[in-house]
Amino acid sequence: MITDTGMFGADEMLYPEVFYNYMDLVCYTAVGARSVEDQQHRLVASGLDVPVGMKNPTSGDLKVMLNAISAARHAGSMIFHGWVTETEGNPYAHAILRGYEDISGNAYPNYHYENLCRLYDMFHRFNLSGESVIVDCNHSNSGKHYDEQGRIAEEVMHNCRRNRTINGFVKGLMIESYLIDGSQMAGQGVFGKSITDPCLGWEKTEKLVADMADSV
Repeated sequence: MITDTGMFGADEMLYPEVFYNYMDLVCYTAVGARSVEDQQHRLVASGLDVPVGMKNPTSGDLKVMLNAISAARHAGSMIFHGWVTETEGNPYAHAILRGYEDISGNAYPNYHYENLCRLYDMFHRFNLSGESVIVDCNHSNSGKHYDEQGRIAEEVMHNCRRNRTINGFVKGLMIESYLIDGSQMAGQGVFGKSITDPCLGWEKTEKLVADMADSV
């Protein structure tokens, strides 16, 4: 893919020690909602030379995410693969809003206009320059209703058009897509259908990307 198209992949850094083996193949990585509080993930992110997105935790506590961004942007020291490793800090660490859940498992979005304005202000309160966020259109922002991703993307782009600050703040959208709509249980063996979160199929993804391009 890299040779034929010049496009590199992206990845969620689930296991930092494994990421080391293929880090030269990706141009972007994310730290998930359940890993963003882990110090090893934060330290490894501080040593990468590609942008790293820090998701808000499942609780929705934005302070946790901003602390992770701050940690990733600063130099650090750690034991990695048996070696004492010094990192220089990653200036491209940024936020990913993915919604959150309450203690009963109910999903709540955090991509609306007021959410974006609040997060922008929090960057300043945390003395973090280079304010940047990506909106995850699935997960708790959609309540895992994958067909809602297009509507969510449209709302975010509308907010960017109406507010110059938000337009500069939002750097992109994250769409969960695969070849076939929806998801399947592990073991069903449907080729091209997600075995984790429900995803938008290829044709709908293609249309969504084209529609967004036309609206810019």
